[in-house]
Amino acid sequence: MKKKHSFVPSVDDRLESRLVMNGARAAGIVVNVPGVGPNFVPKSAILTTRTYNNVLVNIHRSIETFGRSQGTDADYTRLSQNVGRQLNRLPYARQEGLTDYATNSLQYYAPHEAKIAYGDLRSTVVSYLSYEVLNGQAAIRKSPGHYFSDADVFGRHALIFNQTSDNGGGGELA
Repeated sequence: MKKKHSFVPSVDDRLESRLVMNGARAAGIVVNVPGVGPNFVPKSAILTTRTYNNVLVNIHRSIETFGRSQGTDADYTRLSQNVGRQLNRLPYARQEGLTDYATNSLQYYAPHEAKIAYGDLRSTVVSYLSYEVLNGQAAIRKSPGHYFSDADVFGRHALIFNQTSDNGGGGELA
């Protein structure tokens, strides 16, 4: 039986001077915070654009389902649970109170106001993420592929604070 050749990395210089290519094992990244300088963002606070897109899509789906409902207590409970589950995927959303704030506000929307509820909720998420990124508490990393929600993060009309082309999320992997 023939042994397959496998890649064996060589250590040409010090470990600290090499870039870690696979972010899956990285502990986090260092971002540049305006007025503060370099700041470490742990892996748990790095949001990918794919996850952000999935959060918005699932929230939209839940709100659209609610819009077709009768608006019973069970409908509001289901909506709050589904939205809360998605918001908890955002960095520090539960700890910072975003989840409670957003889910508690859903009771003020009738089913026929589903589009308004989604717009308000998306606006709240954008404001929250802008604050977290601006303060160096979170970072957003571009995922492979293109999602409709990328417009919130990248480009001239980005809604979420965008210090550099990679939204302040670039830097060295730790």
